[in-house]
Amino acid sequence: MLPGVDPTPEEPVTTPAEEARDALLAAIAKQVAVAPNATTLLRLAEAYAWAVSPEQAHGGAGDK
Repeated sequence: MLPGVDPTPEEPVTTPAEEARDALLAAIAKQVAVAPNATTLLRLAEAYAWAVSPEQAHGGAGDK
């Protein structure tokens, strides 16, 4: 080991956006098995799309 070098790795640096994406992906994966209908998954997928690409147009509340 080199003198003055910490042998433990640094914690990964994450942003709030990355944390939001990770949380949404985890929620989608969890809901796949238990969602009562596709609407739940659709809403989570739409939230993920907003988190990943907020500059793109996404389906609005009025879209059917």
